[in-house]
Amino acid sequence: MPVWIPFVALVASAFAVAFLLAAAVLPGARRWWPLAWSAPRCQAGCVALAMGAFAAASVGFHHHVAPRPAPVEELGLAQTVAVPGVVVRTDQGTPIGVKRLSEAVAPGAVPDGYKGRLIVAGGRDALSNCHGWVFTDGEFCVDGTNVDDILRENGYTQVVDPQPSDLIVYRDGDGVPIHTGLVQATGRNGFVLVESKWGQLDVYWHTPADQRYADHWEYWRSPRAGHRLDVAIGRSPAVENAPPPPPSP
Repeated sequence: MPVWIPFVALVASAFAVAFLLAAAVLPGARRWWPLAWSAPRCQAGCVALAMGAFAAASVGFHHHVAPRPAPVEELGLAQTVAVPGVVVRTDQGTPIGVKRLSEAVAPGAVPDGYKGRLIVAGGRDALSNCHGWVFTDGEFCVDGTNVDDILRENGYTQVVDPQPSDLIVYRDGDGVPIHTGLVQATGRNGFVLVESKWGQLDVYWHTPADQRYADHWEYWRSPRAGHRLDVAIGRSPAVENAPPPPPSP
């Protein structure tokens, strides 16, 4: 649908409604057009014009103001590969499964509808997802179902006054974390600048609302230095949990 159609329809709707109100309320309006309010067919025609034009405008605006796209995180997590020999744990020792993306989109790509709303931070950490970018410094992918365990066991508390280095967490309709990022700056009138990785895409700077994941978000803070989990490479869980060898005779 051409972009001008909903605007024309909206103007026609407003004109028809204004004409009906003027003919019914303003003194002497019938002298302007005697049939304006006395002829039932004219009344019905104006009502039909107003309703039809309003419906066309509504459909047109809905077409051009598209709903929030599906999160790219779902695409990213659907194309992951196992990472053998890596042990990742919370501060309380709970193991966190990690993977890597099998491929990444070319650095610098900006999702449709977000040009001018994002700052590309750079094509780095290409094979991690957002949670892995936050909790493993971009080395691996971390599933969103593990985020609440990390928040609880690494000493995070939810806050309402975000500060640089705090976490921002977005949740899906079931309350599962679907996206995480880092607060990089705050300013007047509640301004917050976030840095986060969008699934297979790049790392971006954006405001909390300029993202494609959720309409609500939370801020979390921890007294620990940094957000990185304990990552041990080259040891499997079986080897790490094996009992110590017996003493030599």
